Amino acid sequence: MATKKSMWVLFGILLISSWVLGPAIHAGAETMNFKTYSYVVKAEEVSIGDVEDHTLSLVTRRGFCLFENGEVATSIFFVMGEYIRG
Repeated sequence: MATKKSMWVLFGILLISSWVLGPAIHAGAETMNFKTYSYVVKAEEVSIGDVEDHTLSLVTRRGFCLFENGEVATSIFFVMGEYIRG
């Protein structure tokens, strides 16, 4: 009896999940070409000190993207870099 009831519950969950998530599967990604223009808002460089010339760079850039279909979007980039001489 309990097994039959749990099977119906499982079937109901599966049915509801396919109904809710089904349309999302059909949405396909499309490739869009764009050009981006950005500028540095903030840049910091910190010396690590464990070996000579070991630094960590943190940069924040803001900008905008021009898509080939004419749309415009704003962007923000957070960049982290590490440098060790040699």
